[in-house]
Amino acid sequence: MGKLYKLVIDIHNHVFRQPKFEERLLKYMDEAGVDIVCLSPSLEFFEPPFKDPNNKVVEELMKKYPDRIIGFGAVYPGRMPYDLIDELHAKEFRGIKMTIPTKPYDHDDFMKYYEKAEDYGMPILFHTGVVARFKYDHLANVSSDRMRPAHLDRIARTFPKLKIIAAHMGDPWYLEAYMTAQKHPNMWMDVSGLARVTKVIAIKTYLGIRLTPDKLLFGLDEPPEEYPRLVWFWDTALREIGISEEDRRKIFGETAAKILGIKF
Repeated sequence: MGKLYKLVIDIHNHVFRQPKFEERLLKYMDEAGVDIVCLSPSLEFFEPPFKDPNNKVVEELMKKYPDRIIGFGAVYPGRMPYDLIDELHAKEFRGIKMTIPTKPYDHDDFMKYYEKAEDYGMPILFHTGVVARFKYDHLANVSSDRMRPAHLDRIARTFPKLKIIAAHMGDPWYLEAYMTAQKHPNMWMDVSGLARVTKVIAIKTYLGIRLTPDKLLFGLDEPPEEYPRLVWFWDTALREIGISEEDRRKIFGETAAKILGIKF
């Protein structure tokens, strides 16, 4: 399909348990013109006794392809010790991925995670919205309500230097996500995941009212084969609802580069 923009960054994707995942990841990134992907382990790696998110699978790839893969270590609040953030920083992970907390994201018990991430300059990508089921979630005490976008409001106020990304625009709580992000200069949202037409309609509905394009980031959160189709989809959809080429360049990579400290 060729390269759409000088810089394309996928701010949100995972290592999946698929044959030849590494080979397919690089192949379809190249085909779609994606320069960099931020990877974390998928929840399919999270198994009883729920202590190890398997960040090792990401560490191996980010060290092998440092120019293409940025590691976001998985830290599931309330399930893992605070010093996991220290360990991930020492191993040169650049960011943190959080999901399935045992309490709402803004609970007092979790503030130490955010304090450490802010100190290290590590952005946190929070799952927001209704979360997908995974093999053992019936044993893991999972609640989507704990991951509503509004729970990021207190975190953004308390840690103004912490860079916060709300995955999926809070699907289905889009307006809640938009209003929260617009209040805070240290918060953004990615467009990853399913319900893409619904997301486009929500963006169009609130654009210029409760949402500005500088708050949006491209993310896939899908297997690598989806890169060519979804890069094309998002560029076309955003153009059709009136988002300029300049703003699409920001959404597809320039804003993420600033968050990650990448020169372009």
